[in-house]
This record gives sequence, structure tokens and C-alpha cells, in this order.
Amino acid sequence: MAFCNNCGSELKEGARFCEQCGTPVQQAPQAPEQPAYTYQEPVYQQPAYTYQQQYTYQQPEVVTPAPAQSGDAKGAMIMSIIGLALSELGIPGIILSAIAKGKVKKAEEAGATGGMVKVGKILSKIGMIVSIVMTAFWTLYFFIIIGVAASGALDYLY
Repeated sequence: MAFCNNCGSELKEGARFCEQCGTPVQQAPQAPEQPAYTYQEPVYQQPAYTYQQQYTYQQPEVVTPAPAQSGDAKGAMIMSIIGLALSELGIPGIILSAIAKGKVKKAEEAGATGGMVKVGKILSKIGMIVSIVMTAFWTLYFFIIIGVAASGALDYLY
């Protein structure tokens, strides 16, 4: 739909003058017709290699882990070290070793497979075992102390 440049009234299609003000209508330049598209089969050629190009040694590409993977692996290893260090306390060691085991699993799901993940996995298992043993020890120790105190065996010390 076209409008007159002078008065702004609507112009009929194909009009050469405006019906309202009589101004000549400027025709928009016609776009040249595009030829019909014809499909041309692509030509594939084997690249020409020289002897030197074929037998040159290329360095293998070094792939660095994504930051999320290395961060997960580092977190798993640090948490397992803390869990192992606190395993002497018993239950806190169990809790931290369980958290470390979860972080190891998360790191493995993210695709991290390096040494930090393996160390984290091993240390979290050792921390869990030591924590369970120490929990049993402290429980037994507590009941022995309570039993001795309740029996009156410590009365002779005072």
C-alpha cells in the first residue's frame, strides 16, 4: 500500500498521480528479476600433499579439565583429608567422610577422572572406616568410665 509524499493520502495501485492533490507519484525502482536457482553438484578434491606435509610430526592436543571438574575434584580431595583428620573424633569423621564421598561422586559425574578424584575416593573410604572404629572405641570407653564410676571403684581415690 502506497501513500502520497505530498498530502499523505492513500494511493491506488498503479496510479501515476495523487487523486487528492494531483502530485505525480514516484514509482519505486523495480528489483531486477532473479534467475531461477540451479543446483550444482559440489566438486570434491583430495588435497595434494607433499612428502614433508604427510610425514611431519604434530604435537598431540593437550586437553585441560574444565574448571568445574577440577574444582569438584579439589573439593572432594580436601573434604576427604579433613574427614580423615577428624576421624579420631568418631561421628564428625563419619559425617565429613560421607560428605567427601558425595563430592567424589559429583566430581566423577562431572567427568573428572584425575588423581585428585582417586585420592579423594581412597581417603574418604579410609576416613569412614577409621571413624566407625573410633566411634566404637569412644562408645566403649564412655561406658567403661560410667560403669567404673557407678560401681564406686573410684571412691578410694578421694
